[in-house]
Amino acid sequence: MSVTFKLDIRPKFRSGDLSCMAKSQVNLADTVWMCDPTGGAGYADHANARRVFRALSTGKMPPDGAWPHDWLATFQTWMDSGFNP
Repeated sequence: MSVTFKLDIRPKFRSGDLSCMAKSQVNLADTVWMCDPTGGAGYADHANARRVFRALSTGKMPPDGAWPHDWLATFQTWMDSGFNP
C-alpha cells in the first residue's frame, strides 16, 4: 500500500488547522510545500514535513487535541516511503 500526501495525509488536516497554521507560514494544504525535499531547521531533508510531524507527535499541533496514534503512524509511513505527493 502506497501512502500519499494527497489521499492519506492532507484529509486529516481540518480547515481550522489549515488557517491556524497558515498564520505561521505553515502551509499544510500545499502538497509542494509539504513534499519539499529541502532541509533546514535541523533536518537534512524534507524539513517542512518533518517539522509538522514533530509538532503533531509532541502534541503541539493541533491545538485542540493530539492526533490518534494510527494517524501519526500513517504520517510516519508516508515519510518513510519517500514523501509521495
